[in-house]
Amino acid sequence: MILFDGKIFSDDRLDFILNQLPEHCIHTLENQISLYQKVIHACSILSEQIQKGLFDSIIQPLLDRGMFTKHQLQQAVSFFQREHIETKYQIELGCLTEHLAPIILPSGITIQRSYVPLGVLFHIAAGNAEGLPFYSVIEGMLAGNINILKLPSMDDGLSILLLQKLVQIEPCLAPYIAVFDISSTHTTILKKLENISDAIVVWGGDEAVRAARTLASPSTQIISWGHKLSFAYLTLDAKEEELRGLAAHICETNQLLCSSCQGIFVDTDKKDVIQSIGHSFLKLLEEESITYPPLSIGIRGKTSISLYNEELESEDSHREILRGKGASIILSYDSEPELSYMFRNCWIKPLPRKNIVKMLKPSKGYLQTVGLLCLEKDRLALSKELIKAGVVRVTYGSDMSRTIPGEAHDGEYALRRYSKLVEVEI
Repeated sequence: MILFDGKIFSDDRLDFILNQLPEHCIHTLENQISLYQKVIHACSILSEQIQKGLFDSIIQPLLDRGMFTKHQLQQAVSFFQREHIETKYQIELGCLTEHLAPIILPSGITIQRSYVPLGVLFHIAAGNAEGLPFYSVIEGMLAGNINILKLPSMDDGLSILLLQKLVQIEPCLAPYIAVFDISSTHTTILKKLENISDAIVVWGGDEAVRAARTLASPSTQIISWGHKLSFAYLTLDAKEEELRGLAAHICETNQLLCSSCQGIFVDTDKKDVIQSIGHSFLKLLEEESITYPPLSIGIRGKTSISLYNEELESEDSHREILRGKGASIILSYDSEPELSYMFRNCWIKPLPRKNIVKMLKPSKGYLQTVGLLCLEKDRLALSKELIKAGVVRVTYGSDMSRTIPGEAHDGEYALRRYSKLVEVEI
């Protein structure tokens, strides 16, 4: 399925549309309009329609399959309400464009400065979060760009549907959106799309970023939102209610997001403390797990095999596996951050606070969010140590994956990355 200039086409029209696309982009750039108010208006109307149930036939099956929870859906919908998306635009880009003073030279020449769109963005989206491709295009349009989107391989059609509805609300947005459902193996097609783009926006891990760099010509910018690693840091005087909030977060996100908790570092170097916390946290995970949709048989089977392999290798790895109902924990005694098996499985490791920077700094490019569970009197000092190590976001345990307007992503503002500063002598 293809979305081009506001219309849906079947895949057999791909070659025809690819031939039209370069001229289409040039024509759109030549007749460029200010987009952000149009985008804000269309998003606010779309969020109202979702709240009224107009998309329940698409959204309900995704809820039933556990692709996201009702709370996550409500968060996402509220994010596109007018006041929220206006706040995002104002903080990320509007404050710059409105207060960018000219430079006056001694000669009397004035240099006017302004932020303008990069031009054409080619989004290569990841499939680890429902609606992420749609969101990526919205950010591109808020900055004023034409947006070409390659859907992830397992896309369920939600993003293309929402983008089509957006164009129906604001037809002037049609020239700024082109969506293709093509395989990553079709490098010839991807190269054609790259050739007409000013930047590739790639969501994914190291392999996806490397593939984008191989695809891109020297004149095409790479804007990567790579997979990140997030975890919790726990002091021994943290409250149980904070741990329960962290357990709820793990069950709600199934640890699929870059901001999801993969494991817990504990401010200790004692093995018996790690074991005690492991058993008590497993109980909380089990209790929270039953309040969320059950995992599919396939996911449970895959996790069970992974844990069985861990048990077979435990004599050499010195890791301990705690199995629970709907959840599990791996106790490990190194201090290396790593991905978990996800789906309500997490690791617990020792990391005394004096070693935070030394042990985490080697992973600096991959660290994102830390859910910090401690007494308030220690919160600022521990946050500083984590930030020195490369972490870009410190939250409470229950808030690791919450999003609010104006908050940075991976330590950067997307709308600024999708813009460039230009200068003109007057």
